[in-house]
Amino acid sequence: MKKDLYKRMAMVCVGTLIMGFAVSLSVYARLGTDPCTCMNTGLAQLLGMSFGVWQLIMNSIMLVFTFFFARDKIGFGTIVNMVAIGFLVDFFNWLYTFFLPPVPPLFLRIACMLLGIGILAFTAALYMYPDLGVSPYDSIGFILARFLHAQYRWCRVGYDVTAVLLGASLGGVAGIGTVITAFCMGPLIKFFGDRMPKWFPLERKPLISK
Repeated sequence: MKKDLYKRMAMVCVGTLIMGFAVSLSVYARLGTDPCTCMNTGLAQLLGMSFGVWQLIMNSIMLVFTFFFARDKIGFGTIVNMVAIGFLVDFFNWLYTFFLPPVPPLFLRIACMLLGIGILAFTAALYMYPDLGVSPYDSIGFILARFLHAQYRWCRVGYDVTAVLLGASLGGVAGIGTVITAFCMGPLIKFFGDRMPKWFPLERKPLISK
């Protein structure tokens, strides 16, 4: 049992680390970030805070709703994700300044955008699959699916679109990448989530079951 738990915790940590890298690629591409990042970059700019600091504050606020409406989604993965993601994005963006051009050519921007979207969907499924909790932002999709009796993928699409509209109105980084992510992230997470039991077998029921 301990070996299985350690494996699940490792999946959460690795998934979160690579997720931070994926989000930073989208930020660097400047073609639109994922809905959560779009919303939080807009709010961070409005409040004059760094992305990492505001992301942590926003996650803490959302955690309150998760506590009351989806307490079963809170766990080790929740804490790791909500604390680490924003600062990982800040770190990777700082790291890029040493070996990537400050104004990337269009082909590099497109490549980073597509790579970031694909990796983000995979790592979101990877860190949620061990069932050790999800980020406060991700938990909202499960709350909506539970109360609306609808599939997670479509609740996630509606929720992501709302986050994009809010972020764009506040000056967040919105673009073609944001649109693609808003409409595709839910189905992509479901796609990868369905395959996690085969790729990483665990003694557990898949978290994303609809």
